[in-house]
Amino acid sequence: MAEAADASGEGSAEFSKMTIVQRIKAVDKVIDDNIRQMLIMDGGDMEILDIKENGENIDIYIRYLGACNGCASSSTGTLFAIENILKEKLDQNIRVLPI
Repeated sequence: MAEAADASGEGSAEFSKMTIVQRIKAVDKVIDDNIRQMLIMDGGDMEILDIKENGENIDIYIRYLGACNGCASSSTGTLFAIENILKEKLDQNIRVLPI
């Protein structure tokens, strides 16, 4: 947990103060370290399209690639896992929205 916080800058308390570029890099790092390998093992992947502030929430827009695109789990279990890891590692106000 501390590794992701250190790699993303100053930890979860600082995520909301990062620039968009810093946020994307921090999110990519957490995804690379915790999620991407599982997606690739199943023949898929994901990419971050945008990060926007929406009131108190930080909305992360993603696109699933390969086998993840259209998979039933991508809108339920996989999506919740991605969101929960990002909340745990970066900021509790993150919402992940697939496009």
